[in-house]
Amino acid sequence: MRESEPRFTMPDSHYITMKDIALRAKVSPSTVSLALRNDPRIKKATRLRIQEVAGEMGYRRDPTLSALIAHRTRIRPTGEYGTLAVFHDWDRPEADLPPSMLQTLQGIRKEADVQGFKIALFRIPEDDDDTGLRTLNRMLFHRGIRGVILAAIRRPSLCLEWKHFSGVVIGEYFDRPLIHRVGNSHETNLELVYRNLKALGYQRIGFCNSRISEERKHHRYLGAYYKCLHVEGKDVGSLSPWLYEDKHASPLDWLERVRPDAVICSLPHEFEKMLAGSRYRVPDELGLAGFSLPREGDPQTEPYAGSIVDYTHIGVTAVRLLQSLLHNSIRDIPSELERYDLRVGAVWREGESVHVQTTQNK
Repeated sequence: MRESEPRFTMPDSHYITMKDIALRAKVSPSTVSLALRNDPRIKKATRLRIQEVAGEMGYRRDPTLSALIAHRTRIRPTGEYGTLAVFHDWDRPEADLPPSMLQTLQGIRKEADVQGFKIALFRIPEDDDDTGLRTLNRMLFHRGIRGVILAAIRRPSLCLEWKHFSGVVIGEYFDRPLIHRVGNSHETNLELVYRNLKALGYQRIGFCNSRISEERKHHRYLGAYYKCLHVEGKDVGSLSPWLYEDKHASPLDWLERVRPDAVICSLPHEFEKMLAGSRYRVPDELGLAGFSLPREGDPQTEPYAGSIVDYTHIGVTAVRLLQSLLHNSIRDIPSELERYDLRVGAVWREGESVHVQTTQNK
């Protein structure tokens, strides 16, 4: 080592500070602080070099100090760093959104308030091109907004300069790019309904859903239904599902052909309306159960049996995940091995649309 170079010696204590790392890496302590938080203002090569030095020296972040810094950042934000952008694409006033979406937003706002964030709600047209999004992207960046939640968005992609943002998507359809995700476990929810209908004595359990819903959920419900039939040894051909294009379509021909004694569907109140004027009565001639129904707040689905999802908790979980990403300066599109995919469970509710089967009415 040349005389002019600073001499680094390990401190007597095992506690390594940022000043120690800065001396070894020949940078300022502030640069070390930014590099260890993956701040994009520091060149990637420099960040990686500093992080490598920190690892070699055995540096461990002080969680109490980190939490204090994050808290001070939120209560004294620069620009709008204390604001989270929430995107949705529903073409209606917020009061008219579906109950599941309203509960999700309620959860987002509830947890954002706990964490010290404000919420800025933006509507993005479902079929809009990317011209307006580029303007929105610049606006978010210059306002200092770095946290983005895509709330059950129904478009497959969104043109944002993700390197500037920490992002979380709620739901399944959005997949370009693949960012951190929070949602309900569709496969588990469907299997939960199937098992409980079997426990009630139903033998021929049919399945229906709209094609657009299946496409947006990447056929997770349909796949889980086929799995249930296969595991039970049922003939898949004799219980073919009904996937409809038009919400005003009639299931009567399908019911006469398949002859189920119970049906699993996404919107049981809508399905029962389709039975008007027919011989099918719920639950006397046909059991009916929904999947991924809101836990509360939807009088149309509350009388029906099915799997119940706490959409408020999904919103809370999305904010908690985003807060963690922001706290650790984790931005940009994650790699497959580093991407979070958090699933919220469901519980069975036994409603008025099913009853215990007996030998006589099987």
